[in-house]
Amino acid sequence: MTDATDPARPGTPEDDSTPVPRTPRSEVRERLLAAGSQVFAEQGVHEARLDAVAAAAGFSKGAVYSNFSSKEDLLAQVMQRATNRVLLSLQELVRIDISAADVGDVVRAAFGRHDQSAQFALLSELRAYAMRHPEFMPEFVRQRRTLQDGVRELVHTWFAAHPEVDPGMPLDTFATILIATNTGIVFDAPALDGTDPGDAVATMVEAVLRTR
Repeated sequence: MTDATDPARPGTPEDDSTPVPRTPRSEVRERLLAAGSQVFAEQGVHEARLDAVAAAAGFSKGAVYSNFSSKEDLLAQVMQRATNRVLLSLQELVRIDISAADVGDVVRAAFGRHDQSAQFALLSELRAYAMRHPEFMPEFVRQRRTLQDGVRELVHTWFAAHPEVDPGMPLDTFATILIATNTGIVFDAPALDGTDPGDAVATMVEAVLRTR
């Protein structure tokens, strides 16, 4: 699929009609990635079929193969998209002008804005697939490290702008604990009756940060 339009062939009734533009390739790709995220999360990577992904995006199966070389290629790009979206959201959220006193409220607001259940369902399926298919594990690890590096960079940037704040531990350790706490509490959310994940993570952050 391309960005170009297909003019009507000479001698056909469509000669005088306005050509219908094709969907831009970038939009096709984004719709397929969004559909892949949904289908993989809901059906599981192993059970999900590419024609189901194509149908969810509103295209034929051929559109998948026009944009991705294989199911594994689509899977890797779906994970890349998810990683990029998480990092972009964090970059928009974590600003250096946020005071230590407001960090907890920012975390609570972030959880309120973004329902992580669908994202976690996708991550769980990707992790399970990587465990069963060792050839995919390096890609899974690479992208998780990309996310971890992004969080560490944000943590270092914020603390560099707030030398008056003591995290009580090495910054890389603090970043790792943030990721692990978030992942763990979303994982256990169904069993944590009455616990608000955003409030729990925010409370942990508030307990750690201290003015020097």
